[in-house]
Amino acid sequence: MTDTLSMARKIDEITHELKQAGLWKKNTPNWVTDYEEKMIGTEQQFLEWLQFVYLPNYTKAGAAEKKHIVPQAIKFFGEDVQKGKLLQLLIELDSLL
Repeated sequence: MTDTLSMARKIDEITHELKQAGLWKKNTPNWVTDYEEKMIGTEQQFLEWLQFVYLPNYTKAGAAEKKHIVPQAIKFFGEDVQKGKLLQLLIELDSLL
């Protein structure tokens, strides 16, 4: 129970940071509802996937289904210091696995 609560709180922090950084989308992109293991190739697609696929399903997924997100985040954020706080929150979320 505590783990689920900790995860939910961390997801709330990540959502807040996405909004603060102006990265939060109001409308779901079409590809999300028509998802077929789409290859994510850009930072924008990664952020949309994070917001509309990964985070909403994170607490619903079983332990075996949860994957670490940080390697993918590093791939797309690289050394973008403006995404430092978001990356730190994702590291903290991964640490809860």
